[in-house]
Amino acid sequence: MLLILTLIVTAIPLSVYLIYILAAINSKSNSLKPLQQLPQISIVIPAYNEESVIGDRIKNIVEVYPVDLIELVITNDASTDNTANMASQVMKDLGIKGKILTNEKRSGVNFTVNHGVSKASNEIIVLTGADGEFDKDTIPNLLAVLLSSDDVGAVSGDLIPVYQKKAVSTRSEDAYRSIYGKICVWESNVHSTYCFNGPATALKKTARANVHVTKGADDASTALGIIKNGYRCLYVPDAKFYEYIPDKLKEHKRQKIRRATRLLEATLVHKDLLSSKYGRFGTIVYPLRILMFFVCPFMVFASIVLWTYLLSQINILYGIAAITSVVLLLLFGNIKSNMISSFLLYQGYLLIGLINMFRDVHLWEPTERVNI
Repeated sequence: MLLILTLIVTAIPLSVYLIYILAAINSKSNSLKPLQQLPQISIVIPAYNEESVIGDRIKNIVEVYPVDLIELVITNDASTDNTANMASQVMKDLGIKGKILTNEKRSGVNFTVNHGVSKASNEIIVLTGADGEFDKDTIPNLLAVLLSSDDVGAVSGDLIPVYQKKAVSTRSEDAYRSIYGKICVWESNVHSTYCFNGPATALKKTARANVHVTKGADDASTALGIIKNGYRCLYVPDAKFYEYIPDKLKEHKRQKIRRATRLLEATLVHKDLLSSKYGRFGTIVYPLRILMFFVCPFMVFASIVLWTYLLSQINILYGIAAITSVVLLLLFGNIKSNMISSFLLYQGYLLIGLINMFRDVHLWEPTERVNI
């Protein structure tokens, strides 16, 4: 009986991830048709204590998109440093039109994004972060897909990890990112993806609804709300965003657990999307994501425990060998990027994220900031 239970527990995550692996292998992004003319856009940047990076971030933006087509909206979440003054001075020096909004008290990224979008003047909005970097094609490629059809409400670019040295955290991120974008492309081809990269998001203001101010990641919540409003949300692998990844495992763990928690919250808040009313998103994409996020982490670690116990019943050395193999696989991620080590690490992050959902995590502390 225990063997049957173990086989079932093991089969569920294997089946889910086999579907995703096959989907990633067969995913093909559509060719981009460049825009003939770039539109006026509003770029919204939520910021909290970003004085060390905000200046370079603004300079990067004007290097990759015509300054006369930009309205820059910096939404300052009651920073305690010189973020607002630094941003104001750089905007003045570069001749950038825009505004700096400051929350009366620290309110979290969701409230801050809502605030910025509500004050943006243009229909086309680009959401990004206070650190990281676009290349010259990031925004044009996002807009080319966003404006390719009336039923596209939002798009997200691909995140490229940047780091100072190889470590278990950066190697696992490399392996994770090698398949993440391909899965999102497949979901986009089916209908929509909501696993957006927040610092590289473009949307139509009329398609967006305000996101919950205390629950859910702002990027995933934005996409889910737009899908609920009847639009599609697509992934654009040709639109690159370069983000610094901490090489210290403690910092990486904190970053990934926070993101996992917020993504899980967003999924749960929008559980009514699990319906045929929302087409293939509601019947294929969303159910698979629910299995991935809420079921698989428990099943993966339960299967490890069950197989270790079963093998120990045959011979204690078999059980020791099984658990040792898992530990060695995790450690191997510090030597070479590989999907198995990354998979186990990220299942752990999801499991902790599930536990963290019982806490209020809507106020965030930035991870290590480095100018790229």
